Amino acid sequence: MENKITKFLAHEKRVAVMCLDTTALVEEIRKIHDLTPTTTAVLGRVATVSCMMAHLNLKETSDNLTIQIKGNGPIGTIVSICELEDLRTATIKVYADENKLELPLKENGKIDVGGAVGNYGFLNVIRQNDITNAKYNGIIPLVSGEIAEDFTEFFAKSEQKPTALALGVLVDKNGVKRAGGYIINPLPDATDEDITKIEQAITTSKPISTMLDENLSLEDIAKIVTGDENIEVLKQDLQVKYKCNCSKDKFERGIRSLGKEEIQTILEEDGKIDTECNFCHKKYHFSKEELEFFIGDCPQ
Repeated sequence: MENKITKFLAHEKRVAVMCLDTTALVEEIRKIHDLTPTTTAVLGRVATVSCMMAHLNLKETSDNLTIQIKGNGPIGTIVSICELEDLRTATIKVYADENKLELPLKENGKIDVGGAVGNYGFLNVIRQNDITNAKYNGIIPLVSGEIAEDFTEFFAKSEQKPTALALGVLVDKNGVKRAGGYIINPLPDATDEDITKIEQAITTSKPISTMLDENLSLEDIAKIVTGDENIEVLKQDLQVKYKCNCSKDKFERGIRSLGKEEIQTILEEDGKIDTECNFCHKKYHFSKEELEFFIGDCPQ
């Protein structure tokens, strides 16, 4: 199964829509981090909305997007980083502090995403360009920790965009059964009638993960959630893939930044440094000899 992302225009080009099937991506994330059902649902939602924002906000391969979510729930801090590999392919890496967290299901049988994230804390979105150093930083308090509601609030408050957003991850004993989402943005010339139709359509539609599990196409889903049978495909075959660009050199720079005295202390106490990437769990070992070289190479 491959990830699918398609952009549409609805209601005579007055409404922009993006629909995503991120089942393959979320299953890959589950395997990389060995996630529980609870953390699969949390990181799956974060990864899906990250894909949305990457394909909406990043315009050049030198652009990148970092999302930080820090609530008062037991999962701790969540970080997602997106870049553009090319104009059709976004890359993502994501992690949470507590990958092994598992909570009881809610009374309605749903995974308790809000309980894992918490409803007190912040959502921070950072967009920057590595060449121009242009930077945008938007931060809002968490609304519910359910992710979709928090990002809907972010778009409304930080970017002044009225937005309808849905995210869903369906898991079973074998892993991720379905995952995806949609985002709807009325354009400036959208009418009150357009918005009313969309609101009514969303109210009567099934959850996004259910529609994907029923094998509805992204175009079918776009028609259902907008209430418009005459949608126009704007851009299809957009892609996303998981990619971590960690390296021993990057960890070395981090160790060197500790300074001569701190490295000397570690050398005397441990004789080595073992590191692990949060995003892909690749391990890097720095021997006694390497640490001694760093110390000797540090500015006086």
